[in-house]
Amino acid sequence: MKRPTFIQGIVIAFVFALIGAAAFSALTLIYASSFIVKLLITCFSALYIVYLLARSAERTGRLTIPALWIAGAISAWIFLPGLALFLLAHVGMVWLIRSLYFHSSVLPALLDLGLCALSVIAAIATALHSHSVFLSVWSFFLVQALFVAIPVVIKTKRDERTDITDQHFKRALRTAEAAVRRMHTVS
Repeated sequence: MKRPTFIQGIVIAFVFALIGAAAFSALTLIYASSFIVKLLITCFSALYIVYLLARSAERTGRLTIPALWIAGAISAWIFLPGLALFLLAHVGMVWLIRSLYFHSSVLPALLDLGLCALSVIAAIATALHSHSVFLSVWSFFLVQALFVAIPVVIKTKRDERTDITDQHFKRALRTAEAAVRRMHTVS
């Protein structure tokens, strides 16, 4: 599978924003707005995780991750009555899945965590200033789309030393294997 692209992230942000605005407008006539917001957060989180799993090349955990997400979502519905903690729980699950499936070291995962925090801040600030579900969802997922700009591996000086050590080890291994072959042919 190909890694997600920024353009795909923009399309997802736009589609989710349209669906969110339409669903919120239609359902506020029947249900409380806090219930609808929680429902939208849960649905968008599930859809986004399905998208991430579909775009990941990693094959392990394809059944475990959805099961754990369902358990986490149910726990959030039961134990987190506040909207802020509920949102943070779902964003945390998205961050954890992206860290496991798209980042190979701690530093990119931490950068992704910062991006998740920035997306929450952008969504809340947009909601407070515009009172628009469309713009809030759009802002959140637009910032989320930037995760593709985080490098997969960030080389540090220690990694460079490890590469040099690996080269020395490989050369020594080849020399040892050649010596063993020569000893084996002489015997």
